[in-house]
Amino acid sequence: TYIRDRPGLLALLAFFAGVNFSCSSFGALFVPMVLSFSSPAVLGTLESVGGVGMLLGGLFLSTWGGPKRRVNGVLGFGLLVGAAAIFLGIRPSVLIIAVANFVYLFAVPTVNGCSQAIWQIKTAPDVQGRVFSVRRAIAWSTTPISYLLVGALADRVFEPAMAVNGSLVKSVGSIIGVGPGRGIGLMFILMGILMMVIAGMCFFYPRLRYVEDELPDVVEEESAHQFD
Repeated sequence: TYIRDRPGLLALLAFFAGVNFSCSSFGALFVPMVLSFSSPAVLGTLESVGGVGMLLGGLFLSTWGGPKRRVNGVLGFGLLVGAAAIFLGIRPSVLIIAVANFVYLFAVPTVNGCSQAIWQIKTAPDVQGRVFSVRRAIAWSTTPISYLLVGALADRVFEPAMAVNGSLVKSVGSIIGVGPGRGIGLMFILMGILMMVIAGMCFFYPRLRYVEDELPDVVEEESAHQFD
């Protein structure tokens, strides 16, 4: 009820539910895509590059503190995550995937950190436990749905379509290549586009764009009146 009565927070929750649906597919399909054209050693290197990106992204956010308008950090870096996801699938190139994976995971701490700050300061302390529990449950509810869908879609739809004699060889295949792993690459591109569309739509929704202006900072209010 608390979230529902605050459209800005509800829209922020919907944003993360949509993004988590896309992000879960990357976690499930990244390994088979890389192994379709390279070795386990290269996969380990790419995973390490992504880990370094996330570490540096966290240090960057800690040093910077995030933008003054935190919602811009959520949506702006959300767009960056979507763009990086597109490049994850654009070519079976170790260099391109390494850079894209670094950027992808570098942006994640800022998205999550800015979101957490908004929720923390806009939710009354006496209901934070319940609100945050419902928030996480709904935001993560799309993850198992993604896991159930993406494997079957990759094996039965996208990989066959992007095989040497597949139905998309002369269209999409002429751009991103054909063969093993290219179907997953196409899925990454589509998921990245979906993430960017979701971020763009949320930015043009006034209740979310101005959520920090329309809702009071309840933590500051509590602090200001603690000696009354």
